[in-house]
Amino acid sequence: PQDGFSVLLRRHGGSRRNSLLRWCQSRTQGYRNIEITNFSSSWEDGLAFCAVYHSYLPTHIPYSSLKAEEKRQNLDLAFHTGESVGIKATLMVEEMLRDEGPDWQRVLGYVESMYRHFEM
Repeated sequence: PQDGFSVLLRRHGGSRRNSLLRWCQSRTQGYRNIEITNFSSSWEDGLAFCAVYHSYLPTHIPYSSLKAEEKRQNLDLAFHTGESVGIKATLMVEEMLRDEGPDWQRVLGYVESMYRHFEM
């Protein structure tokens, strides 16, 4: 059987990380205040997580009313939304808000779990 990542890699080419990055960019195209260029600072305000979730679950995320400066609320909303559909919260709001920024590998792991849930 085809692994969902094989399909993703064929579609986007390149590494697993770059393929996931391109998947996120395609899911969030047209969302205001979203420019995903990495798996660290692009996710700190929670809007990127919310936009990806909104693209699949529009009734769960009131995206048009979210504000970039309300990072904690955005991250809480995203992680609770994930948990409500069975995506384990492997990231904590506190680690996303650290002065040095989040660990990109942990963000990548969480985004991968989002991909697996919705696309596989």
